[in-house]
Order: sequence, then C-alpha cells, then structure tokens
Amino acid sequence: MTSNLYLPIFVFLFFGVIAEYSDDFSRNVMFPLAVAAFDKNPGVCIKSGTGDGLLRRQIELPCDVINETCSGYSAFSSSKNAIILGWRGSVGTYEVDLETIDILFGKQLTFPGGSKVADFFYNAFLKLWNAGIKDDYLTLRQQNPNAEVWVTGHSLGAAMSALCAGYLAQLGLADGNKIKLITYGEPRNGDKDYATLINTKIPYSYRVVHDSDIVPHIPFNIENYEHHGTEIWYQNKMNVNDKYTVCKGNEDKSCSKSVTPDQWNWDAHGFYYGTNIGQFENRGCVF
Repeated sequence: MTSNLYLPIFVFLFFGVIAEYSDDFSRNVMFPLAVAAFDKNPGVCIKSGTGDGLLRRQIELPCDVINETCSGYSAFSSSKNAIILGWRGSVGTYEVDLETIDILFGKQLTFPGGSKVADFFYNAFLKLWNAGIKDDYLTLRQQNPNAEVWVTGHSLGAAMSALCAGYLAQLGLADGNKIKLITYGEPRNGDKDYATLINTKIPYSYRVVHDSDIVPHIPFNIENYEHHGTEIWYQNKMNVNDKYTVCKGNEDKSCSKSVTPDQWNWDAHGFYYGTNIGQFENRGCVF
C-alpha cells in the first residue's frame, strides 16, 4: 500500500528529469542540426552538432505557389544513439509572408487524432515525408530500434518539425518518450487540440524563441491557432550563460507573448544563440 503512494511521485520526477531543458544541449547539439537543414551539404553541421552523425539523405522539393523549395533530411548518430530528422525553414521574408497568407485565408486539415493543423505546413511536411524521409526513417528505426528520435528546425522548418514529431507519436511510429523536439522561431501551426496532442504525447518538447522574433506571433491565435508548450524565451542576445524564461503554458503572457506588436522584428528571427544563422551555417555550424 505504501509503495503505491510513491508511484505518482516517481512518475512525476521521472518525466520531470527527461523533460528538463538544457541550454548546452540546445545550443551545441540541436541548433546546429536545425541549421544543417539550410545547407546543401548538411553533413558538416550534423557532425558539428553530434561529432559523428552521418547524413542518410536530404530531399528538396517545391512547396508553395511560387515553387520555392522546402527541404528535409535524415541522419543517424551512433555516439548519441539518435535518429535525426531536420527540416528547412523559410529562405526569406517573402516566403514567410506567403505562408502567413496561406494560413490566415486557407483551410485547416485534419491531423491524425482529429485535431486541425495549417494546410500549408502539413502539406509541405507530407510531401517531403512521402518523397523518401519516411522510408529513410523506417529503415533507421529498424536498424536502431532503441534509438532516440531528435526532430528540429527553424521557422517553417520548426512548424514541420512539430508536425513530424506529433505525427510519429500519434501514429505509433515512435515512442513519444524517446522523441526530443526542439524548435527555433516556430509559428503557430495548429489548433488547441493539436497543441494538447504535442504536450501530452511528447514530454521533451521545447519552442525556443529569441526576444522579439516576429514569426512565433503569426498567425494570430484568434484564427483558431494555438502554440504548444513549453516555451523557452531569451530576452537578450542568447550568449553563453544568458538567462532565459521557461513558460509551461501554451500562450503564457510571461514569455514572448508579452512583446507588443510594435516591437516584433525580423532581425531577431535570424539571430539565435549569439550568431546570425546564415553566418553560422557558413562557418560549418561552429561558434
């Protein structure tokens, strides 16, 4: 009888440990993996983040009305025992503008489990998934059944990353407790039920936001969109040892939602962990 009383406490502590955010892990491992998706040769940044990670394949396809491309890659790190899925974010502000219009005036699609998600993001994810990322993932999972699954991306890639992680967990293609999802500058991409799905299925799930980054504020959540948690908000240049705020609520006003619209800007969207993302990519993801 006594042991049963301690079980809920043990479960809480266990999941609290695996879900704890680490600036070092996000900065030095997952962020390079997110930026790798921008590169024509993602293997360089993959190795920078993992030490030994090997690219399996990168796929690039048209993903919107002007035939701008989206991209995703699969990789594996033996030392980390991790299958890695990285998704490429928006190339320029014009592409984000198109995404916003498509979301605000387009339709939502039904996600596995019944929630609603933005058709632009979901269609882009499914296009790449069915073009070969799915086959690569299933092969890597068969070869490494006990591996964790790391999913990451920036901007549009962040939205696709969240959809990917939720898709894997909801369809039983991965154990949600083995998924590590960290995104950077992620826009809203689903309704409240979708946000709840991510929160409940994937304990290790973080949205990293740099200060006044504009993209996490679109589309406006009055349009039946809501962020999933947990938000990690850096109200500074995101240098080593800089402080950050952890907000557990999906739309917690203690984090980036406290920033007023007149302060939102694009510069913060392209600048994470003390570096311009494009310059970081050009350096081979080395700080």
